[in-house]
Amino acid sequence: MRIRGSYLFISLTLWGCRSRAPAAASSQPQAKQAVSKAAAGAARTPGVAIRIPAKGGVPRVYRLPSMAEIPTAIRGRLPQVRRVIGLDPEAEFLYVTTPQKDTTTRKKGTKAKSDTTRKSDVLALDLGSARVDTVAAAIEQATLGPDGTLYTVDGKGRVVSAARRVRVAWPQPLPAVPLQMFGAADQRLVAADPPKLITAAADQPPTSRPLPAGSDVAATRWGDLVAVATDSGVLLMDPLGRREATFIALADHPRALVFSPSGHRIYVARRTEPGLAAIDRYDREEIDGVALPLPAEAIRLDPLGRWLLAKPTAGDSVWVVDLPVKRLVGSVPCTWRVDLPAIGPDGSLLVPRGDDIVSYRPDSLIETGRVKGGASDFWMLTAWRPRGSYRGAFADADAGASAPADQTAAADTAGPEGPMYVQVSTSQNEAWSSEMAQQLSRAGLGARVLQPKNPDDGYRVVLGPYPTRAQAEAIGRKLGRPFWIYQPTP
Repeated sequence: MRIRGSYLFISLTLWGCRSRAPAAASSQPQAKQAVSKAAAGAARTPGVAIRIPAKGGVPRVYRLPSMAEIPTAIRGRLPQVRRVIGLDPEAEFLYVTTPQKDTTTRKKGTKAKSDTTRKSDVLALDLGSARVDTVAAAIEQATLGPDGTLYTVDGKGRVVSAARRVRVAWPQPLPAVPLQMFGAADQRLVAADPPKLITAAADQPPTSRPLPAGSDVAATRWGDLVAVATDSGVLLMDPLGRREATFIALADHPRALVFSPSGHRIYVARRTEPGLAAIDRYDREEIDGVALPLPAEAIRLDPLGRWLLAKPTAGDSVWVVDLPVKRLVGSVPCTWRVDLPAIGPDGSLLVPRGDDIVSYRPDSLIETGRVKGGASDFWMLTAWRPRGSYRGAFADADAGASAPADQTAAADTAGPEGPMYVQVSTSQNEAWSSEMAQQLSRAGLGARVLQPKNPDDGYRVVLGPYPTRAQAEAIGRKLGRPFWIYQPTP
């Protein structure tokens, strides 16, 4: 079977979320050490690294963490690539930009100008059929939303979106080409163009709110909150205007910021003070930060929230921080780029080092693989799996979780011990839990969301039920990740 969903939802966001899970996965300080130990020993979702040739050619796929190549995993050929926008693993589209040819005529005998302009065409490579199509032309901004929706904006502010093979030209343009764009839930687009924060959708005209000038702007994965680094602190803004903006003052000027995967915390790099500040989104206050030897210039998070990568203000290297216990593991020499360093779905750290691409274990910084000469190309880490490729960690687990009713206990029939569920996550965010369950189901696992029974409960993402605890535990162990056995109270 193939995992077709985004690993952000298939895997557990155990850290930095407002979880109501059992104590083993609590985000409270007294349980952080236990969480870190459990996670360190758990296997994560198998993943691959896709190498996109900058000068054009056929992308190549490497298995993480060994970086062993999977031959002929992708067959489509791309022209010269200017930027990689992203991958929609559900639709199996890889989106890139390629320089737009300058088709203007010139007088005979005059010297030819550059054959490209700063504008780009957006191409979609179908990883299944190997077909390459032009989605939008002459664009100046593009981004990929959390649900796989592509958004592009041309020089006149006109927006074209593409989702599940359907291309839509929005009837109303944006006021201008934004400096930054974020795809949001419900196929909305959030655009930062100081002094305005713009929110738009295909069926709604753009609306704007005042946006202070800042050194950096970040948004949650679902685009429901935007953080702006100002001279004296961080401003939190709701793009839809449902809540008043909140300002959190900091002692030092913020330089860069990033949300945790759940959107619960914001980590802030400061201009002069070493380490990172941290802000609790819900309490709207500064909490314990992350100690580092020097100030950080840029920060990047593991999509599962376990590892934090920081670029020091001096030297070409990356700091690796074990975020649940806020421990600096060490540093690795590398060049900080738009695509790398990054953490893969299996937990591997991939960095450009000289002319090569090197894979490390982030907990020990031991090298696990290397691709010589790979640093000149673009790289993307994903849980997408080529057709006919190796079996993943879920291959055995789904045999019990999604087996027909005549082979296992009936889906809603309790055994002598009562219905037993394998709980993989719980959250106060119903949309997040529902999306995670859908992604697990697409991966072949019989996942569902159990509704809260009282206000203190969360939305539980579970597999099952199973008639006995032994059967539920056997399925849980095959997942290769932390889990809990949940038995509803009568």
